[in-house]
Amino acid sequence: MSFTAVVSGETAITARGALREAAERVMGRLWIDQVPVRLASEDASLWPSAATAGVEGRPLCWPGQPGPGRAVLDRAERLRARAREDGLTDVVLLGGGAPARAAELIVRARGPAAPDGAGSLTVLDGPDPGPPLRVREDPERLNRTAFVVTGDDPATEALREVFAEALREEGLSPAGIARRFVTVAEPRAAAAKHATEAGHPLVEAPAPTAFGALSPYALVPAALAGADVGALLVEATAVLPSLTRPENNPGLVLGAILGGAARAGRGTAVLGGYPAELPGIAGWAALLLREAARGRLAPVVQDGGLPLLPDDDLFLLTFDGRPHQDDATVAGPLAAQLVVWEYAAAVASYLLEADPLAAERPAPMTLDDGIGEPLFADGDPGRAVEAHTTVPALAGASGLTELLDALAGRVGRGEHLALVAYLDPDGARGQGAQVRRLAALLAARCGRPVRVDWGARPAATGNDHPDGCVYLLVTGNVVRDVPVPGRHHRLGMLQLARALGDARDAHAAGRPVVRLHLQNRWAGLTRLLDAARGGT
Repeated sequence: MSFTAVVSGETAITARGALREAAERVMGRLWIDQVPVRLASEDASLWPSAATAGVEGRPLCWPGQPGPGRAVLDRAERLRARAREDGLTDVVLLGGGAPARAAELIVRARGPAAPDGAGSLTVLDGPDPGPPLRVREDPERLNRTAFVVTGDDPATEALREVFAEALREEGLSPAGIARRFVTVAEPRAAAAKHATEAGHPLVEAPAPTAFGALSPYALVPAALAGADVGALLVEATAVLPSLTRPENNPGLVLGAILGGAARAGRGTAVLGGYPAELPGIAGWAALLLREAARGRLAPVVQDGGLPLLPDDDLFLLTFDGRPHQDDATVAGPLAAQLVVWEYAAAVASYLLEADPLAAERPAPMTLDDGIGEPLFADGDPGRAVEAHTTVPALAGASGLTELLDALAGRVGRGEHLALVAYLDPDGARGQGAQVRRLAALLAARCGRPVRVDWGARPAATGNDHPDGCVYLLVTGNVVRDVPVPGRHHRLGMLQLARALGDARDAHAAGRPVVRLHLQNRWAGLTRLLDAARGGT
């Protein structure tokens, strides 16, 4: 027997077995508490942060609501037309979080159909030097790129300064540089103040939250990259009536599945399995859930087929529309899924007593990770892997193989491993592919899910640390760094400071942390893969 909701005959959410039972147990509470009506009316009493924002007169990005995006649609279209007049077809998005990944997803799914020649969208949500170097050192690419600033943090500010300097070196005047940047920000944000001072176009938006897939933070960069965001908003709006009805409400069903499962002890959601019709949707949904549920639910993306689910604290959610035993599946067009997933994340957060609209804590940045001197340096000088840990039981390890064995044994039932790589996912020699292979090997060794984050915005940053999360942080030396104009530091130092701050933050929260520093990134990753296979 299944538990199903369908939207317009296209989008379907189905749960079976224990997930269905867990969802059914919480549906009554959701209706008694009038959650669907309160969400639809943007009731500020749902969460403390919403109530505070209401008193301050500060609008927030609300789950599944296309209104903020619709309000800037004409402005986004004018900015795109101006960009095309200037020969700008590519977009580099300086910002992170779920809204940035939603923009990436929208362009991937809807950009190629744009009539005026869609370009590309590249998200830079961290200060690793590799991605900005590839843009800066390709004059043809640099000269056809517009920059959209959605972040309001030191890393975003540094990247903006790096690209502004690159444009100055290309001979652009201050006015010409100003035409190359668009800032999306809350009016009171520091990024908005800078945009005004520098003469950059400013698109005002509600205060950012995880629920930004239909907000200016996602739609402005997607529109500039060629996506038909107007059509997307029309399709998203058509889904809204289904989210207030008592029966066949897809957002309520999916939220009840997610929140009900976590309340019943299944706190780890494995997203993926078979390939989805919308590539990238599992990654966006996982980030949305991590930001919204604040550590009460642990989503892990699984690629390349169905994972083994040996423990009853896990559940599988696929995106292929094919039902499997004792799991859930979601399928449907992009616009509907953006609305339904945000609504469902809000419902799950309500059931788990999380505040998904709370402002994030600033990412800690320090040159001291609070761990101390390395346990050992595995490998030849200049190519070694240095190991640090906060776990006394791991401190006796004498090499990488022994340390990874002990770490795998540390990840028990109800826990998962977060592999956070402060590296370049698209860098030379395939750093991203190596990290994903390492994650697969570690998952096989510990028999538990392994999540991969790219250091730019790990789930730890700004959110509660999940009780079942064990952290493996990988940092590495930079061969070619990028100076930040007007500052005494470079991007590589900023990247390392963020990693060390995250290690200290997770340690302070009581979570086990291992940090591996690669003196040579390529050689170090190769050594890690050998060690994860059990080699010498």
